[in-house]
Amino acid sequence: MLSWQRAIWSGLADASRLPHALLLCGPPGIGKRQFADRLSIRLVCEREIACGACRACRLATGGNHPDILILRREEGKTEITVDEARGLNEFLVLTPHLAPRRVALIADADHLNRSASNALLKTLEEPPAGSYLLLVSDSPARLLPTIRSRCQRLVLPRPTKEEGEAYLKEREVPDADVILALTHGAALQAEAWPRDTPAMGARLMASLEAVASGAQSPLDASEAWHTVDLDIGLTLLVGIAAGLALLALADTPGPAIPAEWTARLRALASRLDLGQVFRLWDEALEARGLATAPLDRRLVWDRLFMLVEARL
Repeated sequence: MLSWQRAIWSGLADASRLPHALLLCGPPGIGKRQFADRLSIRLVCEREIACGACRACRLATGGNHPDILILRREEGKTEITVDEARGLNEFLVLTPHLAPRRVALIADADHLNRSASNALLKTLEEPPAGSYLLLVSDSPARLLPTIRSRCQRLVLPRPTKEEGEAYLKEREVPDADVILALTHGAALQAEAWPRDTPAMGARLMASLEAVASGAQSPLDASEAWHTVDLDIGLTLLVGIAAGLALLALADTPGPAIPAEWTARLRALASRLDLGQVFRLWDEALEARGLATAPLDRRLVWDRLFMLVEARL
């Protein structure tokens, strides 16, 4: 159990009194899937506490419990299909094999397509007795309102700065404070990112500075970025853009900017007008939301660097 989830875990009702459908939400990289996995085990555990010792827990931990179904987006696909949603519905109406209840977990609920979402509504409106549905979502707003309204929302917390840094240091992640800031406190995301991510962030800052000062053209700057991991690069850019916006509005870059970058960010902000800052933030957010789609990376970075081009 992740330390920052203990309080919310202990506050959950007994398994028999949990709502039929739970929407577990929060930003990426904070451990929502780990929490959902543990909750699914709790629902089939012979002691109803996720004891880890009973036969049901051992089967579930190994991914072999017959009364737990995990639905996730298949590798290489951008959505969960209606056939997959119908299979989940069929699973939940069956009589449990071992446990007193059946549990379905949708790990990528944001990627349910409209037909799959509509198929899922049947189960949400008329839940089979003894069935539980857990949906994990980074962005609940992407779900149909009819889906959201039929689930009880459980917002999982980010770790505090101290909890996040302790988690990373236990796993020997270098520059724990810097990478935790760059991932907006998402400790599990920070753990998964390459160890040179802080250096990548510094290079991105330098590229933005060069374009904003007129020392480099947007297209030349873009050359260094279209081959990097798009999700990481865009997440770093979103953090920098958010820091620029906060400087403009509240004279503070916020927690997503490492302390040693603050002076450089202020200098960069002084070269940009407010319109440039907010266009950069908006378009970086939009691009990151599409990072799993087949985008032309060169065009993405070309456009983003053009937004900070020096104004003559």
